[in-house]
Amino acid sequence: MIDRNQELAEKYLNTGLENSKKGKVDLAIENYTKAIELKPDYADAYYYRGGSWLRLGEWEKARSDLETARKMKMTTIVVSDEIREKYDRAWKILGNT
Repeated sequence: MIDRNQELAEKYLNTGLENSKKGKVDLAIENYTKAIELKPDYADAYYYRGGSWLRLGEWEKARSDLETARKMKMTTIVVSDEIREKYDRAWKILGNT
């Protein structure tokens, strides 16, 4: 069952990436969320969902997902300081400290 969940999680992640490229951000988030449900330690899914939340202006959700991905010490994607800096700038522009 674990192998099947891994396989399905990867399919949902890939579908999310395709939906994101097409501008279907809400649908991409649903795909990433399903991947996370199937594989709760799927750092890549948290990373991409975090990026999608940023695109929608959902700053807290983005921050949470990106931080989760970073804590998982992603192997295929490294959450860079640049992304966190962009988030912090956006957060301050919105009047938050």
